[in-house]
Amino acid sequence: MKVLIVDDEPLELLNLNSILSSYDRNAIVRSAANGMQALSLMEQQEADIVFLDIQMPGWNGLETLERIKRGWPDVQVALISAHGEFHYAKTAMEIGVCGYILKPVVPNELIHLYEKMTQELAAKRNVRPLLLQTAIEQWLGVNPLRVKVPESAWKAEFSFTPNLVLVVKTEAEQNRGMDKKERIVQQFPIALPDTVVAPQPIEGFWVYLSHVDNDREVQKFCELLAYRKLRWEKTYPELQWTYGVGERVDSLDALRKSFFSAIKVSQNKEEAIIGQCLSFLSKHYELLLTINDLASEVHISPSHLSRILKKRLGITFVDLLTKLRIEKAKELLDNPALSIEYISHCVGFSSPNYFAVTFRKLQGQSPREYRLTSGE
Repeated sequence: MKVLIVDDEPLELLNLNSILSSYDRNAIVRSAANGMQALSLMEQQEADIVFLDIQMPGWNGLETLERIKRGWPDVQVALISAHGEFHYAKTAMEIGVCGYILKPVVPNELIHLYEKMTQELAAKRNVRPLLLQTAIEQWLGVNPLRVKVPESAWKAEFSFTPNLVLVVKTEAEQNRGMDKKERIVQQFPIALPDTVVAPQPIEGFWVYLSHVDNDREVQKFCELLAYRKLRWEKTYPELQWTYGVGERVDSLDALRKSFFSAIKVSQNKEEAIIGQCLSFLSKHYELLLTINDLASEVHISPSHLSRILKKRLGITFVDLLTKLRIEKAKELLDNPALSIEYISHCVGFSSPNYFAVTFRKLQGQSPREYRLTSGE
């Protein structure tokens, strides 16, 4: 069992870790001091069970809970809190917590709650894969057994109704990485809000069902996936990735249409061009680049490239380059030895002031504020 404890008090973290590790010697227990660290750890390796303190610096327990549940709806979460914070309980229950325990934590109470969470998780895991695979195949029109899963059964298990299909396919170079392939592909869209993956491939693709509110969100979804694909290709160079995002539909019965449009997009040359662009810009983001430079690199006209970026990602060349520079800047800000002025020049900004203004516009906080919160 993989367990994550989130609490800003070092002694409390040590105490909880000691109790759980002593009770379940097979448990892998990790700790985070705040919500941002918790999400970072979840992206590295999904936890089965999370114990979450309510009062923490930065994101409080409820804000962190919402983010965790959006990205990992299956995880079991329990809140840990001091006296006088019961008014959080109702909101927490609505978001989806499994229990609530007070500080100072009594070992027997923690163990009882842990047992309850592991039992609920085991029961859900026994039923959910079959339900999920059957429901997805039914809505995509590829269910050979013709078994019908009522919409109410889906709503009892999941907090959203899907209206968008994402498909992913990967190939291992010369059989390298085949042992990692399925696990990695299933993790590809981790932390995307309101998204679940079919337990088994369908028509040769890993299939994800998601929910977005409008076409603008579809474009943001595509942009996020493009960045994520680039990052995973760097982490696992032995794997070649293709993916496609289908059109947004208005009912479960119409998901078949989204599924086949996603497959069509995955086979489109424009997606390959986007990948080439991201790869080039990620290596040369600090240079003074224009869309003409990028178009020359991918061997198409600047106007054609501009249309592809707008169509597939919903952004301009300048937007794309700026976002990549800011993402790199966030990585460098984790190193306290580097000054903000130095970082601004490293990632290609003409002045520290312009860098700071742009960073705040995209991140909602200044570079200095980001450094302080990410290091808590």
